[in-house]
Amino acid sequence: MNYLLINDQLDVLKADLKTCRKEHLTRLLEQCRSYEDEVLSTEHPHTSITYIGMAAANLSLAYLLTEQDHYLQEAKRWIFTAVDYDVWGYGFLVDVDLSASWLLYGLGLSYDWLKDHLTDEERSKFLNKLILQGNKIFDYGQDNLGHCWSTNYWQNHNWINYSGLLTTAYAIRSEHSGAQVWIDEIKDNFEKVFEYLPEDGSNYEGTGYWRYAINFFLSAADYIREDGGPNYFEAGFLKNSFDYRIYQSAPNWEENINFADVHDRRSSHSISAYYKIASEYNNEQAQWLGEMVRTKFLFREAYQSKIFPGILPEAFLELIWFNPKIEQKSPQSLPLTKYFPDLGLVVMRSSWDTDATHLSFKSSPAGGHKQWELSWKLDKENDWKTRSLTHYHVDFNHFILIHNGASLAIDEGYNRTSKAEVHNLITVDGTGCVGEKIWEEGDLSDPQLFDLNCKGIHNVWRDVPEEAIAKIEAFSNDNGYTYVVGESSKMYYPEMKLTRNARHIINSECGYFIFLDELESELEHIYTWRMHSERYANQVSQDQFEIINGAGALNVFTVFPQIRLTNVDETLVEEIMTPQRPDDIRRISLKTLLIENPEKNKNSYFLNVLQPKDAIQSDSSSEILAKPIKGDSFIGVEVTSNDHIETFIFSNENKIAYKDIQSKSKWVSILKDKAGNVVKTTYYDGVC
Repeated sequence: MNYLLINDQLDVLKADLKTCRKEHLTRLLEQCRSYEDEVLSTEHPHTSITYIGMAAANLSLAYLLTEQDHYLQEAKRWIFTAVDYDVWGYGFLVDVDLSASWLLYGLGLSYDWLKDHLTDEERSKFLNKLILQGNKIFDYGQDNLGHCWSTNYWQNHNWINYSGLLTTAYAIRSEHSGAQVWIDEIKDNFEKVFEYLPEDGSNYEGTGYWRYAINFFLSAADYIREDGGPNYFEAGFLKNSFDYRIYQSAPNWEENINFADVHDRRSSHSISAYYKIASEYNNEQAQWLGEMVRTKFLFREAYQSKIFPGILPEAFLELIWFNPKIEQKSPQSLPLTKYFPDLGLVVMRSSWDTDATHLSFKSSPAGGHKQWELSWKLDKENDWKTRSLTHYHVDFNHFILIHNGASLAIDEGYNRTSKAEVHNLITVDGTGCVGEKIWEEGDLSDPQLFDLNCKGIHNVWRDVPEEAIAKIEAFSNDNGYTYVVGESSKMYYPEMKLTRNARHIINSECGYFIFLDELESELEHIYTWRMHSERYANQVSQDQFEIINGAGALNVFTVFPQIRLTNVDETLVEEIMTPQRPDDIRRISLKTLLIENPEKNKNSYFLNVLQPKDAIQSDSSSEILAKPIKGDSFIGVEVTSNDHIETFIFSNENKIAYKDIQSKSKWVSILKDKAGNVVKTTYYDGVC
């Protein structure tokens, strides 16, 4: 007999329960035991009910595998509690969004797995409720095409809502003719989704929402393939999705790199998704990570995660999707540098060890290139609004830096009113992204009025014009160098008349990063270079700050501008986690290092050297010196370590003449040993 997700493998699963799936069965049954003491309200709770569907699925699978009646009775207690609710969902978009779709997913599976074990009365009552709720969410999506989640092809609500409904549709297709209408429409949706999503596997909503939605993606692809439809496991997004997730793992593997709306640093693991990816692609690293999370991080992930219902209710998927034939393999053989072009995401690691240095840098149009370009096209053609970018932050040319388990340059995480000033980037006269603020008064044509009272808005990107984009202008990983150039001048208010805002990051694999920021404008401005950390920066000297955070530390050598204003301050972020829980407020204190040009200039250039290091060192052998270099048409830095001297020179005129260095490049880097021999060199000529 064929069951949803299990397909024809039920007997195989049962046969494995005493061997390779023994520990997965234990976890499933422990999860089911936790439900027994839950008091279920006869009235809809004043919060999300996503957990109810997952509980029903876990209990239903436990019965299917063991045939023990108490699991069936407990499954029915959870199922019919939900069936008896007049509505599914609380607060807003009742019956037609996530709570309803999570129930359609979990209860759809329960119906498919248990329908032959229900009385006629139970089966009829259950079926009618699924039809009722299915019609509600389907009709809402159809009635609001172009103006709700049903055409937000790049957003988790589209994937989850339609996957939940698709689960129920397949579960009841033989008994409800209208289910095929749902299936046809949802298949059409996913045909578009898999065509429109980036081939590099990246997710603009961040690792937390990747984890929140990925099991629905995998389930939908499984259903559609089993129904004779396209094999979306061959689509670039799913094939490369694990690359995105593993490269956005912090070196300690427990935590994530939290670009965008990631509620915390422990809400991004899904053992079941890792298992399914491992099985579909013979991905040994996915199997390795799944087993690591299961055996080492499971309960810490569960209890420190802020995304509900969390990892524990995925026990049924873990048991089903675990493939014992897939070997485990650590990521040690994977490249240390990875570029995701659609999201403009560049990851540089020093190693795959837990004490590694990890730097991630991002610069792209809001939501990534493919979404930005296609959504504008679709919206113009159909008079739609397909971009739902509330989970995308004002983080163009922003970076996150970790070393030896310490977060040294950080993201603010979940924030419904994101601003440039809470990211590691440049603000101009105190302003950030063009869509960032609603100005309560004043004329934007007058830059002097930008300091007037303002307030932040939810969905920064709502009215951002099509031409307001950032991009990776250049990326290279060759000859022992990695460099990336992100350009974001169009992201700022046009009244600022910026002509260039380019961040260059150069990594010569010598234990530090050279950061060069080019700011050029037709008007004079105060440019503010910001970097946020968990700990305050201490000023070591006129040209050096130090941040110490547990086992890791960071030297910040401030090279240019030579005349500058510096300050260390606190930046507070407070945000409710969800309108369904208005009292659940997330607070984070960012410790901010600020560098500014003291007087307004049209052009300004910030040159800084960031050196991650161990906080506790036995000697000073890893210390470096950063000496400024200045000529008529160029600036630069000479970085001296125990072993090498790196000379980096930048010219906005592409005219460099310094000692034996002659170049028409925008910048050049030459690494020599202490004997003066050239070890390696790289340059950037500014040609895109």
